[in-house]
Order: sequence, then C-alpha cells, then structure tokens
Amino acid sequence: MKLYVYDHCPFCVRSRMIFGLKDVACEIVTLPNDDEATPTRLIGKKMLPVLVTESNEAIGESLDIVNYIDATYGSPMLTGSENSAIEGWMDDASTRIYQLAVPRWASSDFEEFRQAPARQYFTAKKEAVFGPFPSLLEQTDSLVAEMNEKLAALETLISVTKRDGETLSLTDIRLFPLLRSLSIVKGMHWPPRVDAWRREIALRSQVNLNDDIAI
Repeated sequence: MKLYVYDHCPFCVRSRMIFGLKDVACEIVTLPNDDEATPTRLIGKKMLPVLVTESNEAIGESLDIVNYIDATYGSPMLTGSENSAIEGWMDDASTRIYQLAVPRWASSDFEEFRQAPARQYFTAKKEAVFGPFPSLLEQTDSLVAEMNEKLAALETLISVTKRDGETLSLTDIRLFPLLRSLSIVKGMHWPPRVDAWRREIALRSQVNLNDDIAI
C-alpha cells in the first residue's frame, strides 16, 4: 500500500494514525504541496490524503481510509462511542487552531514545502482563505490566550489517558490531528490530562507532535 500525504495536514494525520495504531505496513509518500497532477490522476482532484490499496484502488477521504484499514486489517480498533462534547469542542476551536497553525506551517521545514514554488503555492491558497499571514501572526497573543482557555475547557472533557486495551473512537481520530496542529504554536499551556493524552496517542499512532519546532 502507498499513502500520499502532506506532513502538516491534519486530515493526512488522521489517515497516518490508523496505520500506526494497528501496526499495518504502508509506504508513506510526501508530495510537494504544488503537485496537482498526482492526486488528480488518482482521484480526480487535488486533495490529500490518498491511499492506494493492495488491490490498486485509490481512496481519497481521510475517514474513508481510516475505516477501510480498521475494517480490513485485524480486529476493528475504533469501537468506542464518539464523544459529542469533544466533537462540539472541536467545532468551536478549529477555526482558531487553523488561524494559529496555518501561517506557521508556511514558514516551517516540512518536506512538502522544501521547494520554493510549493511553499508559495500553499501561501497563496491559504491566504485566500484565512487572510494575510502577517496579520494572523500579529494576532498571536490574543489567539493564544483564547486557545489556552479552550484547552482548559477540554481538560474537563477529555478522558484519562487511553491505555492499551481501551477502546478508541473516531473522536480520537479527529481530535489528535487538531492538537498536533496546535503543537507548532509557542505559548500553548497544555493541561495535564490533555498533554498526557496527546503524548500517549502520538506514541501509539507513531505520528510525531511538533512541539520541538514550535514557532
């Protein structure tokens, strides 16, 4: 199998997680961000992640990939109930997370941005959605303060650290990539249970956090 991703992309992180959680072998291919031809050839549009299965089928939605791997390889792992309170937290927090993370991704040394045209492509596309990156960076103090309040609220919602043998759900698959996105931001105050959970899931899923390159 071959999984096409961008390192920064939270939707790609979803798909990467299930391979690590279930210890399923897969070749991970990081595409330049301006490569439109490859995903278009595989699924008809410029979107990642894309999984090419052992039967040469291309699957192009992150949760479709997650569900396919979970159902196809070994016993299903994502058998827990989704957490509506945490899902609501994600709906409320995601815009602020992206406002903080996106301009920092654009200046980070991710493989998909190693070539200048790819970084320029990303910047142009995302500034059209979120606004000029310098303006977003000027709002760092207020956005960080707001997100630290939201993380404190998440502390009251999140369960104690997941341990081997305990069930995971699609809520976990959605939450970790958002917290991983936020880990590239300096000044985040990670409450103890939230911090323990994100570190545990990073270890189990074999997807690194970005604390060490935080800006």
